[in-house]
Amino acid sequence: MNALVERLIATHRQLNREIRRELGARLPDHMRLRRLKKLRLATKDQLVRHVPDAAEFGRAARRLLARLRTPAPRAKEA
Repeated sequence: MNALVERLIATHRQLNREIRRELGARLPDHMRLRRLKKLRLATKDQLVRHVPDAAEFGRAARRLLARLRTPAPRAKEA
C-alpha cells in the first residue's frame, strides 16, 4: 500500500478521535468541531482520489489497522 494512503488513513482516524473527544466535552467548541470536520472531509477527499474504489479503501484501512495492532517483531539476540 502506498505510504501516502497510509498517512491519510491515519490522519482520518486521528481526526475522528479528536471530533469524538470534542463532542464528549462538557462544552464543545463548535468552531473547533467545524474545523476538524472540514479537515476530515478534505482528508477523505484525498483518499478517494488515491483509492477511488471504496472497497479497496476499506481493505487498505483494515490492513493498516491490523499492522498497527500487531507488535513489531523483535530482533533475535545472538
